[in-house]
Amino acid sequence: MRVPTRRNRNIGTAKQGHGADNRLVVPWPSSEERVWYAMLGPHQRFRIPIAGYEMLFVVEENHGGCVHACSAADIARMLEHLPRSDWGGLAAIVLRQPKRKERILRPAWGRLSYHAGLGRQGRPSFCEGPMVFIEAVDLSRPIEWSASLGPESQAELSRLSADGHDVRQVGSRWVVTPSLEAVRATQLYRTLPHEIGHHVDWLEKVERIPASGPDDWDAREAAFFARPREEREAFAHRYADAANERLRRFGLIPFAPLV
Repeated sequence: MRVPTRRNRNIGTAKQGHGADNRLVVPWPSSEERVWYAMLGPHQRFRIPIAGYEMLFVVEENHGGCVHACSAADIARMLEHLPRSDWGGLAAIVLRQPKRKERILRPAWGRLSYHAGLGRQGRPSFCEGPMVFIEAVDLSRPIEWSASLGPESQAELSRLSADGHDVRQVGSRWVVTPSLEAVRATQLYRTLPHEIGHHVDWLEKVERIPASGPDDWDAREAAFFARPREEREAFAHRYADAANERLRRFGLIPFAPLV
């Protein structure tokens, strides 16, 4: 007599969903509309005037051994040196405290949201629009990368070394040991202008109505996200590199930490 279960090699494996309930994922309640990184914990809000514009800063309280390497004053000084037309449309700058699972699964120096709504879980948003998030970092945890890196990852490793991180190859892994000064350099002089570069890319290709041709915002948005990720990242890298070169040439960066 044929017993099908004896012939099914997928029983008890991940292919049939075994362990799916235990999979480590970033928590995101199904009842919550806002994206996971816009759900805030305890925080402070204040505005800083920059070049005649009052920018909203949201600073989450740290926990889990994490620190904010950049202060709001540092970021405000950096924005003063960049064209206001490139960042004036941002709704907020968020110094965010990632949760433990987020630090494991979705680590980042920072990110741009083309549109987000900030607020506590289950509560209405108090701010909506495009915004830059700069992540708090646990300096006690080295960053490990595989020794087999593509061109993009190799370039990023070189940038981290130039920022002052201790980068060493240990066996089959690259180990990056951060310091407060190195993380500040990475986030303030590279991550912040990089994310603003993404915002400029969006403004040029979507938000700003072309002088000629049909005004089809939806089509421009679809075309923007249809581009390869590498193309969008290359634009942001070029913007950040050009900004850094200009600001260093005029002696505007680096500058001492501000409180």
